Amino acid sequence: MAIKEKTPPEEQKLEGGQAAAAPEHTGPETAQAAPPEVKKKRRVAPPPKVKKALDPLVTKAKQKPQTAVLGQFLYDVGFWAEYTVLRAGRRLRSFGALLRAKACAAGQFLKNTIGKSLVNAWRELIAPFARLRNGFKNIAALVREEKKTVGTAKAVGEGLAYFGRGVRRYAPLVRPSFAYVLPVLALGLFVYVVNTVLGYNYVLAVEVNGKVVGHVQSEQVFDAATAELTQRIDALGDESREFTITPTYSLDVSDTLMDEAEMANVLLQESSDEIQEATAIYVDGELLAVTTEGEELHEFIDSLKAPYEDPNNPNLRVEFTKDVELQDGNLYFTDSITDLQSIIDVLTGEEQGQVTYTVQQGDVPGSVASKFGMSVSQLQAQNPQQDILKEFFVGDVLTISQAMPYLEVKRVVTRTVQEEIPYDTVTTDSADLPFDTYKIEQEGETGLDEVVYEDTYYGDSNTPETVEISRTTLKEPVTRVRLRGTKLANGMVVSGTNGTWVWPVPNYKGISRWMSASHKGVDIRANYGASIIASDGGVVTTAGWHYSYGNYVIINHGGGRQTLYAHASSLAVHAGQAVSQGQVIAYVGSTGNSTGNHCHFEMFENGVRISAYKYFAGM
Repeated sequence: MAIKEKTPPEEQKLEGGQAAAAPEHTGPETAQAAPPEVKKKRRVAPPPKVKKALDPLVTKAKQKPQTAVLGQFLYDVGFWAEYTVLRAGRRLRSFGALLRAKACAAGQFLKNTIGKSLVNAWRELIAPFARLRNGFKNIAALVREEKKTVGTAKAVGEGLAYFGRGVRRYAPLVRPSFAYVLPVLALGLFVYVVNTVLGYNYVLAVEVNGKVVGHVQSEQVFDAATAELTQRIDALGDESREFTITPTYSLDVSDTLMDEAEMANVLLQESSDEIQEATAIYVDGELLAVTTEGEELHEFIDSLKAPYEDPNNPNLRVEFTKDVELQDGNLYFTDSITDLQSIIDVLTGEEQGQVTYTVQQGDVPGSVASKFGMSVSQLQAQNPQQDILKEFFVGDVLTISQAMPYLEVKRVVTRTVQEEIPYDTVTTDSADLPFDTYKIEQEGETGLDEVVYEDTYYGDSNTPETVEISRTTLKEPVTRVRLRGTKLANGMVVSGTNGTWVWPVPNYKGISRWMSASHKGVDIRANYGASIIASDGGVVTTAGWHYSYGNYVIINHGGGRQTLYAHASSLAVHAGQAVSQGQVIAYVGSTGNSTGNHCHFEMFENGVRISAYKYFAGM
């Protein structure tokens, strides 16, 4: 059977240009184009031993008509596999040279060049595998054609035999293929290992006395478990019982983890056979007692709160004054079990507690002691930091020790109310208005707050302790703006008034006496001629002589406020004059009904004389 030379399956051109796809091989009789001319390479002869072993097989195969077709096909596959590997090597070397030559080229040009080269390299990299796949397709097609003439079994046998000889003949091409296959396999293995290792749940295996008792997330869990176990042992009240356990840890993989309570149960099982499942009651985090009557204990705890609960009031919360927690199902030493009645006696009993009391106006040691049902000596014993008989002042905080319920129920009621926010008033001087007259330039408006309070009632008490929880402003207040006239009839303008007071005699020596039922003001001692200043700005309404006051000055500060300064040696202002705060208005002397140099100072608010001690208590 005549065999025509077959066009290479993947390329029509070998040097430069894009390879044209070859038509699929359909059988030995299919016409094929001749392969293009290529530059011949020196072929490497097989080793003598291999050649000697293959020669008889080759001679026998040549006698069969199918051998030529299959041989030509395998030759093409081997030829193109070798050629592709060599060409890929040249391309890779060219690619490396290109990178070195273009290393300093412009960034965009370098980017485009690398991109195109990578595409070409990728194509060359997968080309042998693509050709190998096509080779197997061609072998399958060849076998299908042969079995039509010689039968299936013989066609397959001949195909496999010849394929084996072809593989042995082109064995040198297998080694280069590892350069492609092994890195891919290594990468796949690496990804698999990393993914598998990262997916493991690594935990600590706890080993006690040579036995793994469980797994925990961290050493802290085991430490908490031993602390829990220590509390269970302490519940016995037997200090002679010793408990020492030294664990070892190892890294392990497990999906089952224990918490503190579970680990404590396991440790307890490992340490003693005399254990029992029970219910524990914790008060403020401390183990109070353990009982096997857990259901009854739950019912008793609920019964303490039941009288105060109201399911129809969502704003009511009933709690204990202490944090109470019941834990069921844990293991405890049998001799630590307590009967239910003993626990009830403790919960409903009393304990010594401490409260604080702040001394109020009018309190004396005896009245405070009586209020708490104790003697003064007992009150003194509880407050050794001070001698309450000698040092007992308003604001002192005393510590009172007294019997208190061990466990008390409290009701916490949350309420939301709206409260008005008072507006501020800003007073601005106006020279357009007569002195001491006022005009509202902007009316004030109250704001509105939404306030959440918590009222806490203890026991049966109806007097709550109120705590503000939050405050939200719904409406901001609007400031009231008031104009205050400063214009006098004589054209002068009052300035320097700010509604505050300053001491009228800066360089004073002392105070002879304050205002009393028999004395109308405060007498401020000072040297003769010392300056007397206006306690606030205003207008002088009086500046002259009085038989009792001697030389004196009265200033109207506006807003119903007035001040009087008497017994001056001389005056520095006149009636109708505007003065500012701190301005010198007179000088200290002893005129009128006076003994010694001093300034007699009086203050008035809305026509009522007030004591200067209200504003100058520290002088």
